[in-house]
Formats: sequence, C-alpha cells, structure tokens
Amino acid sequence: MFAVTPLRTDTIYLLRHAESVGHGLDDGLTEAGQAAAEAIVPQLEALEIDGIFSSPAARAKQTARPLADKLDLAVSVMPDLREHRLSMSGHDPEDPMLELRFSQRAKARPGGESFNAAASRLRQACAAIARRPVIAPLFVTHGGLMASVISQLDKTYGFAEFQTMPRPALYKITHAKGMPRKIEALT
Repeated sequence: MFAVTPLRTDTIYLLRHAESVGHGLDDGLTEAGQAAAEAIVPQLEALEIDGIFSSPAARAKQTARPLADKLDLAVSVMPDLREHRLSMSGHDPEDPMLELRFSQRAKARPGGESFNAAASRLRQACAAIARRPVIAPLFVTHGGLMASVISQLDKTYGFAEFQTMPRPALYKITHAKGMPRKIEALT
C-alpha cells in the first residue's frame, strides 16, 4: 500500500482588507471598500486560491466574501490574523507608537503587542496552514499585522511605506515550514 502525502504550500497570499468604516471588530466595509473587494476578485482568481482564511474582524471577512462566493469556498476565521494590537485600548491608527515600532520592533505599550510578537503570530498562522492540504491559501488580514512581517523581511520597508499601503493590498509570502523567507507586493 502506498501512502499519498498531500501537497503542501510554501506560498501564502496576504490581502489587506478594503476600506472600512472604522477599526472596531464589527466595523464593515464602506461602499468604496465593497467595490474594491469585488474588483480584486479576478486578480485573486488567477492565483488559483484554494483556501480562504480571515481575521475575525467584519471588514476582513467582508473583503474575503466576493472571492469566496465566486470560488464557492468557505471563509475560515483564524484569530491569529487579527489586527496588531497597539495597547489595552485597542487599535488607533493615529497612535505615534505605530511609527516607533518600525525601528524598535520589541517595543509595546501595556496590553499591546510589539511588532516582533505580531510577526510571530503571523508565522504561527503560516505554520498552521503549511500543515494543511491547501496549495494557494489567502489570508485576509490587516495592514499593521502585514507590516510587522514585511518590515522584518524587507529592511527598506518603514512607516512611510506602510502609510501608502492600499486597501486592499496583496502580497505573496514564500515560507519554509511557516517561517517567512521572501515577500513580494502584487498590487
């Protein structure tokens, strides 16, 4: 008898959610954000996505929905894809600590998460998916979490680049057993 080893991915696609009405867990997409989520479907479809994993945030799940409907795939929620937590009070995109984290990756406010911790969380998600029989998984997540890994892999990527990251933004990560090795912007 032969054992068939399922194919496993060394590539994960990261998609930043489209424009949203706010930063809370239940805040969904704006009308423009919904249109952008629908407009990126052909590009995602060309990548032959066969698994969709989302942050628990409504804006991420709503960004994933048009592709999921088109491909007839379920959207699996992964808590590790949640937004980068800046402090106990939650996410504030105007927080000056966010800029500081690009140069001081271990820095965190009480109850917050450092860039190193956020990147570790994304690596855990990559490792978990690498063990599944999914060839081209899509992670729909948040800019802060993505920036924690992008800036780790690309030392020229800083706060200014993060500020110009579009919504949605698509990246390809090549990894080895969950450890990201290379990142490439696709949008």
